[in-house]
Amino acid sequence: MAWVWTAKEAGYFDHHGLRVDLVYIGGTVQLFQAMLAGEVTFGVGGGPAIIHANLQRRSLVGVAGTMNRMVMKIMGVPQIKRPADLRGKKIAVTRYGTVTDFSARMFLNKWGLSPEKDTPILQVGSIPNVLASLQSGTSQAGALSPPAHLQAVKLGFSELMDLSKEEIYYPYTYVVASTEVLERNSKSVTPFLEASIRGIYRFKTDKPMAKRVLVKYLGIKDESILEETHELFSRLFEKVPYINREGLTNLVQILAEKEPKLAAARIDSFVENRFVRELEMNGFISNLYR
Repeated sequence: MAWVWTAKEAGYFDHHGLRVDLVYIGGTVQLFQAMLAGEVTFGVGGGPAIIHANLQRRSLVGVAGTMNRMVMKIMGVPQIKRPADLRGKKIAVTRYGTVTDFSARMFLNKWGLSPEKDTPILQVGSIPNVLASLQSGTSQAGALSPPAHLQAVKLGFSELMDLSKEEIYYPYTYVVASTEVLERNSKSVTPFLEASIRGIYRFKTDKPMAKRVLVKYLGIKDESILEETHELFSRLFEKVPYINREGLTNLVQILAEKEPKLAAARIDSFVENRFVRELEMNGFISNLYR
């Protein structure tokens, strides 16, 4: 979310004629419910919620993909050195169907292991619980997001895979609007995205401000964590934030293994990249990065 915080702190929404209040809503499903109720105009979410929403005939459309890669690390006990070491062991995730679950499955597939047959996936509820599971020995590997993985390193656990460096696409963070907003208030979409893209640019190129934003919104004060967090996200935020269809296709395939009805999801019905395309074509984005 750092790019939207940066856009807000830099006054970019005001500059583009919008009065934007940032409201935290825990969980993308709850966010989408608020959007469908007309309480929220734009949403910043991620993961499978947009697929579930549209299969239930909920008219929500992704208009930008600000991050299309995984930001997850698979951490393991020091004894895990190769795929065979993880066979018969357990890997912890927060909940099934979440980014941690997706990460664990992609990791196991890369290692040539079956998520069910070879290495059971253990649902533990939260990122802190994934770390606790590793500490207690309940699991021998776990999916952790930054900066929680740094705690794991300090406790002696090893990094088995950094999914952000793999050619794996995933709709980690996207901007969503309802079809009603696109039909009745479409003129607000472009300025919202202009401010957002400027927020991405500022976060990437102005490290001191980016760190101030992280301190304010996350309470991070450890300089090494600030440094690594900025490096990671400045690398992964999309300069031209198209929603990556391959990432959504990957997600549908994984979800359909447990929920076959999701295989019927029509990605084109809930992705609208034309606003970003217009900003790319008219030079707005390239002018920022001159």
